[in-house]
Amino acid sequence: MSDIDAMPPMPLDGLPVGAADGLPSGAPRARAEGLADSSVARQLAQLDRTESALVLASGMAAVACTMVSLLRPGDHLLASRWLRPETRRFFEHELPALGVQVSFVDPTETRGWRRALSRTTRLVYLESPVDPTTRVVDMRPVRTLAQELGIALVVDATLASPINFRPVEHGADVVLHAASVFLDGHGHGFAGVVCGSEAVVDEVRVKMRSWGAEPHPAAVAQLARGLKTLGVRVAKQNATAMAVAQWVASQSTPDGAVRAVSYPGLAAHQDHVVATECLSGYGNLIALALRGGEIAVGELLGRLQHFRVRDAESAARLGGVESVASAFADGSVRLNIGLDDAPVLIGDLTQALE
Repeated sequence: MSDIDAMPPMPLDGLPVGAADGLPSGAPRARAEGLADSSVARQLAQLDRTESALVLASGMAAVACTMVSLLRPGDHLLASRWLRPETRRFFEHELPALGVQVSFVDPTETRGWRRALSRTTRLVYLESPVDPTTRVVDMRPVRTLAQELGIALVVDATLASPINFRPVEHGADVVLHAASVFLDGHGHGFAGVVCGSEAVVDEVRVKMRSWGAEPHPAAVAQLARGLKTLGVRVAKQNATAMAVAQWVASQSTPDGAVRAVSYPGLAAHQDHVVATECLSGYGNLIALALRGGEIAVGELLGRLQHFRVRDAESAARLGGVESVASAFADGSVRLNIGLDDAPVLIGDLTQALE
């Protein structure tokens, strides 16, 4: 299990107040909420091996407040092309409106990072692992570049959680999470997390308050609950996803229904070597392509009985207890493995692929 301290249960309709919860009798609610928020932040900082951490209202609040804290008008941001759609939109539209120039780089072209630099580059940004492709970015060339030039390296590690990936151990300065994914683990709360030095977190806190991006107390309470089981949940999902991915890969034959399967734990994955070097676990996300294209995808989703079938947008909250299957515009299927046992999920896929 993860190395976080146990916390008392916290009801969703508010945080506990009173001596029974370790707080002074009659402590004001605002003070109680602040103490709980600080405790959660300390746990998050410990998990990501950073000096400090901050909980915000959402994952995009974490991205936005971090960017406007670290960048000024006239600065240049260098970002990976492999980004969540909402992050990409923010970089393409909102940052330029604030006077920040943005360039996107194919992260597989290691020399591309250096070629895209300008004299005003102040920050490099990437996501790893990547949703929904399951790609894992090699941070070594980016780390070398950032350290050589003294620019900040920010990594969104939502899809891994701190159990599987701690970017600061690989040269990152700031780590971001959409906490409604693995950290919450139940798909109930909305929150974002920024982990980094005390100086950076203090800057982000100022922007958070200025923009009204403070988290709701109930979201902090839900996050506290989720952190208690984070380690055991992710370990279970890692093991089950590996078993399911290996089985799906065995169905990828010349005349089989499965055309390709993508999971970082498989030796055939294009980033398997990089993933093995930087990840403690390969995660819960499996991407697969069927030979029949969109028609076959529709038939598969219609036959699934145990997997919850959701569209890509509503399935954005990964890492929950349920196993979810979603179709994407490119004709692929994303399997988000929950806490079900591998034989149950393999059995469901077997009958759906027949």
